[in-house]
Amino acid sequence: MRARIGDRIIVERARDDMHRREGVVVSVQGPEGGPPYRVRWLEDGHEALVYPGPDAHIETGGVVPSARQESSEPGGYGELRPVHTMKRWTVDIVVTEEAEEDSVRTMAEATVAAKERAGLRGHGMARKHPSDTDVPEIGDELAVSRALSDLARKLRQTASEDITDHTGTPWQPT
Repeated sequence: MRARIGDRIIVERARDDMHRREGVVVSVQGPEGGPPYRVRWLEDGHEALVYPGPDAHIETGGVVPSARQESSEPGGYGELRPVHTMKRWTVDIVVTEEAEEDSVRTMAEATVAAKERAGLRGHGMARKHPSDTDVPEIGDELAVSRALSDLARKLRQTASEDITDHTGTPWQPT
């Protein structure tokens, strides 16, 4: 593995309950671009010395160093400016079921948990016909997909309103 200052290092998740990590190489300490690397993690700005394992890879050109500044910091690399910004939005989904005589109604609510869009919710519902085989997962899948579709529609509407507010011209989707 070889890297240069400014390259991105991606560490894929080791387990399903973890997320992948992305960072910027701010210092190469091995010979000829080899590890270890000093990495600034994009999620929190924390820097660490990294010896990449088999779950890591390098993407070149992800970050461009700003003009070098005289710095008393180790490595003297100055400040790095990301070319791309990473944001994380979380969608919280709550699924409930209600029995209705011989049928079951499944409802889902999908809520965006991001400061910019707090309170934006989508709703979906599915109903099992009394003669259908009882497979709860199908109701969950239908209700959740409908809630996500409703949420997507509301996000597009919000974007359209924001575009109109900022440009004075109504948005024309293509």
